[in-house]
Amino acid sequence: MPTDDHPLPSSWRALARTLRLGWAASPGLIAVAFATTVGAALPDVLIAAVLAMLTEAVVSGGPVDMVTASVLLGALAALSWLLRVVSERANRRFADRAAVFMEAHVVRLQSGIPSLEHHERPAYVNRAQLLRDHADTLSEVYQYLFQAIGALLRLGLTMALLMAIHPLLGLLCLFAVPTALVSHWRGGVEHALEERTGHHERLARHFFLLGTRASPGRELRVSRTRERVRAGRSQAWAARHRAMSRARWTTTAWRAAALAVFGGAFMGSLAWVALGGGSAAEVVLLLSAGSRLAQYIGQTLNQVHFLRTIWLEGGRRLLWLEELSRASAASGPVPPPERMRSGITLEGVSFGYPGTDRPVLDEVTLHLPAGAVVAVVGENGAGKSTLVKLLAKMYEPDSGRILVDDVPLADMSAEAWRARLSGAFQDFARLEYPLRLSIGLGDLPRAEDGEAVGRAVERADARTLVEGLDRGLDTQLGNTWAQGAELSEGQWQKVALARGYMRDHPLLLLLDEPASALDAETEHLLFEQYAERARALRDRDHITLLVSHRFSTVRMADHIVVMDGARICEQGTHAELMELGGRYAELYGIQARAYRVER
Repeated sequence: MPTDDHPLPSSWRALARTLRLGWAASPGLIAVAFATTVGAALPDVLIAAVLAMLTEAVVSGGPVDMVTASVLLGALAALSWLLRVVSERANRRFADRAAVFMEAHVVRLQSGIPSLEHHERPAYVNRAQLLRDHADTLSEVYQYLFQAIGALLRLGLTMALLMAIHPLLGLLCLFAVPTALVSHWRGGVEHALEERTGHHERLARHFFLLGTRASPGRELRVSRTRERVRAGRSQAWAARHRAMSRARWTTTAWRAAALAVFGGAFMGSLAWVALGGGSAAEVVLLLSAGSRLAQYIGQTLNQVHFLRTIWLEGGRRLLWLEELSRASAASGPVPPPERMRSGITLEGVSFGYPGTDRPVLDEVTLHLPAGAVVAVVGENGAGKSTLVKLLAKMYEPDSGRILVDDVPLADMSAEAWRARLSGAFQDFARLEYPLRLSIGLGDLPRAEDGEAVGRAVERADARTLVEGLDRGLDTQLGNTWAQGAELSEGQWQKVALARGYMRDHPLLLLLDEPASALDAETEHLLFEQYAERARALRDRDHITLLVSHRFSTVRMADHIVVMDGARICEQGTHAELMELGGRYAELYGIQARAYRVER
C-alpha cells in the first residue's frame, strides 16, 4: 500500500487514460463531438478575413467581389451556427453516456480495493471524496479539451492573419504569455487549496446530514442542539470559503494585470498600423481579428482553467485510484486451504491505523484452533474489531504475521481468501432489496437459491421476522420504495446476520457484534443454538470468531480471549477464566450484577 505522500500521476498520463476511457464509453459520439467542436473554430476566424475582403471590395467598387464576400459571410455564419448546434448536442449526449460510464468505473475501483485504507488514511480521504462526489463531471473533460483545441486553433489562425498584415504583429503572442502563465498558476493554486480544505467540506456535509435525516433528528430535537448543528455547518463552510476567497481574489488580481498588459499592446498595435499607412482592409482586419484575439484568448484561458480543474485534478485522481486499485489487488501466489486442519495463528501481530501513533494491536500472539468457537471480549477500544479486520484482510499487520494452517495469510489474495469467509458485522449494510435477495447476497452464486435462504433464516432465528411481513421473503425492504417495509434496528441486524449465515461451509465465520441491537437473552439463545448445532455436526474444519460485549453470550464459546489495552491479557474457557479471578471474572461479575438489577 502506498504511503500518505504517494503523489498524483502526471497530467499527460491522466489525460491519455481519460481519453481512452471516453473512447470506450462511446467511440462514435466522441468522434462527432471532436470534429464538430474543433471545426466550429474555423468559420469564426475566417469571418475576419472575409470582412477584410468585403472592405477591399467596397473601397475598390467591385460589385462581383462585394457579392462574393457577402455570400461567403452568410455561408460562414450558417456553417458556424450549424457546427455549434451539432457540437452542443453531440457533446451533451456523449457527456450523459460518459457520466454513467465514469461513475460506474469509479464505483468498481473504490469497491474493488481489498483494504479499507483509502477510506481511512487522511491523505487519501480528500482525494477519494472529491473523486467520488465529482465523478460525473469527469465526462466534461472531453468537451473542454475539444473546445481548448478549437480555441488554440482559432488563436493560431488569427495570429496568422495578423502577421499577414505585418510580421511584427506576431509579437502580440508574447504579450499573451503572462495571461497563460497566470491561468496555469491560478488553477494549480485553487485546486490544491480545494484538496487541502476538503475536511471543511466533509464536516459541513456531516452537519447537513445530521440536520436532515430522521434518525439523528429525534435526538437533536430532544437535546435542542439543532441550532448548534446549523451553526457548525455554517462555520465549516465559512472556513472553507474564507480560504478559497482569499486565493481567488489574489489570482483574479494577477489575471486582471496580465490582461491589461495584453490590452495595452493591442491598442498600441492598432495605432501603429493606422498611423503607419496601412490600408482600410488591413485596419478592418486588425480590428476584427484583434478584437477577436482578445476574446479568443479569454475563451482559451477559460477552457484551460476548466480543463485544468477536471483534467489535472479529476483525471489525475482517477488515474491515482486506478493505480492504487491495481497495487492493492495484487493476487497472492498461494490459494487458501479447502479445509482447515490446524487453525489460524497470530504471531506478534501489531497494527495502528493510518494517521495515528497509538497501536490498536500490540504484539498479539494467539492461536484459533480449527473447529472451535472462539469469543473475543474486552472494553471499547481494546482492538477486538481491528482483529476481525486483519483476519478478513481489510488491512495487513504493521509487524508480525498471520498463519492459516502454517501458511502466511499475506501470501493469499484477498479475493480468494474472502471467498472462503463469511460474517456479520455491527456496522452492517442495509440492502434495500426484496428480503429474499437481501439475505441471499451473502453468497452471491446462490443468491436466488430458496433452500439456501431458508437455511440462513433458520440459523439467524429470523423466521418470526419473515412471517411478520405481509409478503414474507418477497417483501421489499425500505419505506422509500413502493410497498416497501421499514424494519427496526434489531430486525435489520437479523437480516444482516442471516446474510452472514448464507455460506454453508466457510473456513472462518466472523461475527463482530452481530446482534448488538438485540436484547441480551435473544443474543445468548441465538448463539448458544448456533454453537450446539456446530458441535452436533462435528464440523471441525472451520473456525467461528465471535466478538461481543455481552459476557452471558460468550460463555458458551470453546475458547474466550480477553483483550485489554491492545493486548491479550487472558484466555481460556469460561470456567477457567472465572476460576482465575482476573479481568474476565471482574467484568463478568459487573455485567451479571447490572443484569440482575435490571431484571
